[in-house]
Amino acid sequence: MSTFLSLLYLALLPTIIVTTANPDVTVYTGQATATTSAAADSTYTGLPAYDPTVLTPPPAPQPPINSYTLALPASAADLGSNYSLSIPQKGNFLGFSIELSVANTVLGEKGNELKVPFLNYMANIRDRAGAGPIIRVGGNSQEGSTIFADGLEDGESLDKIKVSDDVTATPIINYSPELLYTMANISTLLDVEWFFGLAFNETSVDGNDVNIPVAAEWAQKILGSNLRGLAVGNEPDLYVDHSARPAGWGVSDYVNEYKTVVDTIVNANVLSNSQTFIGPSVCCQREGFELDDVIAASWLSDNQDRLAAVTVQHYPTNNCDGTTQAQDIFADFLNHTSAESLTSSYLSNSAELQAAGKELIMLEMNTASCGGFPGLSDSFGAAMWMTDWALQLAWANFSAALMHVGGQNVYYNPFLPPPSSMAKVYQWTTGSVYYSALVIAEVFGSSNKSQVVDLQVDDANIYHPAYAIYEDGQPTRVVLFNYINDPTGASELTVNIASSASSVSVRYLSAPTVSEQYNITWAGQTLGVSFSSDGRLYGTEQTSVVQCTEGNCPIEVSAPSIAVVYLTDQALADSSVPQDATSTYATTVVGHGSATVEAGALSTGNGQNAPSGVSGSTSEGSTSGSLRQYCTPSLWAALGLVIWLFPVAVR
Repeated sequence: MSTFLSLLYLALLPTIIVTTANPDVTVYTGQATATTSAAADSTYTGLPAYDPTVLTPPPAPQPPINSYTLALPASAADLGSNYSLSIPQKGNFLGFSIELSVANTVLGEKGNELKVPFLNYMANIRDRAGAGPIIRVGGNSQEGSTIFADGLEDGESLDKIKVSDDVTATPIINYSPELLYTMANISTLLDVEWFFGLAFNETSVDGNDVNIPVAAEWAQKILGSNLRGLAVGNEPDLYVDHSARPAGWGVSDYVNEYKTVVDTIVNANVLSNSQTFIGPSVCCQREGFELDDVIAASWLSDNQDRLAAVTVQHYPTNNCDGTTQAQDIFADFLNHTSAESLTSSYLSNSAELQAAGKELIMLEMNTASCGGFPGLSDSFGAAMWMTDWALQLAWANFSAALMHVGGQNVYYNPFLPPPSSMAKVYQWTTGSVYYSALVIAEVFGSSNKSQVVDLQVDDANIYHPAYAIYEDGQPTRVVLFNYINDPTGASELTVNIASSASSVSVRYLSAPTVSEQYNITWAGQTLGVSFSSDGRLYGTEQTSVVQCTEGNCPIEVSAPSIAVVYLTDQALADSSVPQDATSTYATTVVGHGSATVEAGALSTGNGQNAPSGVSGSTSEGSTSGSLRQYCTPSLWAALGLVIWLFPVAVR
């Protein structure tokens, strides 16, 4: 069968077939279950993403504090100057940063081969937040990347060229517009918003400085309104350390290079919107190369009309030299001090950028650079910490924070497909910090009016932080933490919320211990153990109803757990999956095997016409639409009768 007829057939099928390069597939019939992981009997030598190491929880502080009263101000006006509310936040605040080098294995190999478990992970967020997740594709591997506008020889979306046996070494990446079509198709299904990384080190192809403008043109025109920004550079404060720039290269050099690259793109006249760039994405608070220094070097003022947002990246520690032991620093992640200190250095930047009308984005974050730590980065304690840090960043008026996804060689992934060698048998693995995104989606909900405040309760007890959400000046939700690990029950906490409500609803993020890896539940539901997830939550959703008496609502918060308290029925409804939502997609086969997605969901796109001289479009009803990716509803109706004439082409 001709390529045209094969693609036309795929476009007309009642379902889009997510195909596989390997015809051997395993039928999926089970569901995720949760078990308590245990430390390995001997030294683990497998992939870091599945390391079974379990740390020892720190001892519970003494004497235990078992209760406190929360007198929640009845209106925003009563909060006082020390408790100012954040800007309005959306439920998709906590998103994901996907390393470019693993984008095809996470998103899908091609535009018509999407990874259904990934779609389910994103649908979970979208259905609670009322908005598509925010995803960045980029990272270190964007810096040496090159787009091949005519496609790659193998027809794939991305080729990775290994440059070193070092697991942290950055490969050279070649990619084609197929990657962007894959992203556009995901947006069509789930309204995902994207940040996309452009090369900053590699600016030429065959001696011509044309590649970055080509990449920018393709990204903007294919992704259209779903593109939130183009990242120019990644962690420039580390360029000298990585031998990407000579010794002595600094802020002024970066500012000049940034302007040169952006000028090159804008002057190529390929963009419909030139206010699309983001940066500087400094990461490591190096003296002389912090965000303050970049702004002071006129970077912000020089690029005012071209910046969609200002970005930073941050990891609280690193595992780059392998000398730090996870057990030694585990306790540092199990209190509110960490979230506060990680955010405090950005407060003045946030205020300045608010005045300048620019969003501040935490473009990449996680527990530790160079892959995180075994037993720590994948623990329930890390999920609590990530939730706390996200809320603290939201209170500091960041507009989004994105957790990094790094592949098989890191410990901190929110989610990950199986290694290719196991694709015939095993499935996806859910990291503990993915649950943080579910919690944040419900904490802010779908109203787009949620303003958060750190209440600094219980005499600022670092183990019992609390946040409140206000909408239209009224309190709607409260988030209560109990960081303490205490299997004896002696550190169970009761928070007495003063309220005139007759009852409130509560959902819990729970696990047996702070060191638990997989037996984690949000509102009674779980995504299961390693190699067991299809991205859907399993179990019965549990929402507790707490009766309030004499103006007091007693909320129990076990040690350890997070409780989200919904003060009104509307707040609960705004944070819940709508009953009529097409929440998730069923996976009929697993790993890299086939699965199905409704064709109607891929019938239209949100992009614009493809770059000049290039066939293809993601616009609804476009006569130049790419049949490789889309088929409009009118074409479906006209040609539907001929579906049965064509045999199925399976790759």
